[in-house]
Amino acid sequence: MKWQEYQEAVAVLYENLEGTGKVMRNVYLPDVVTGQKRQIDVMIELSERGHLLRILIDAKYYATPLDVKIVESVLALSAAVGANKTIIVAANGFTTPAIRKAKNAQCDLMILSLEEALDLLVPDKWVMCQVCNADCVILDQCGVISSQEGKALWWLAGKCRECGSARIHCQGCGMKSFIEIEDSVICGCGYEWHNKLEGISIDLRMASDES
Repeated sequence: MKWQEYQEAVAVLYENLEGTGKVMRNVYLPDVVTGQKRQIDVMIELSERGHLLRILIDAKYYATPLDVKIVESVLALSAAVGANKTIIVAANGFTTPAIRKAKNAQCDLMILSLEEALDLLVPDKWVMCQVCNADCVILDQCGVISSQEGKALWWLAGKCRECGSARIHCQGCGMKSFIEIEDSVICGCGYEWHNKLEGISIDLRMASDES
């Protein structure tokens, strides 16, 4: 997952939550002192008794817990654009000093894991790569292939964007498997699945030879 996708997932999360206010993505607001435009990941605006309130939400896709310096930078950004409330959403949590700093500033902290973020973006069509454990495999390739004998194979597959490993799901026999680059596997139907640099391919010759 890229940081832009994580930011998108955070926006989707707040759009799905019940409550009032308008959720806006990738907003640019002027600095209250310099007038320079500052980028905000997600902003919620709501009107309460004639007053406009702004909630700044900052998404942080880091491999490790966020430290206090990150929290301080987000708080500074929030103050610079005149936000009334600050929320930081992170994929892998926060250090103890960061939690203390946020609590003192009445800044809310939230954890949205990689798995949860992916599920928001692509429901039921992703799986974590079991080869590298660094990114997901989006099952965005599917189709039906017919052999010379008229047998039909309905398949679902995708490749990990980090290591290139493939995830295949043969609907005929139900086999689910990971295939590393330049490797292959034979499913219960007798078909041979290949994971090449140029893409995923299926060899039907074995099934044809056996019939």
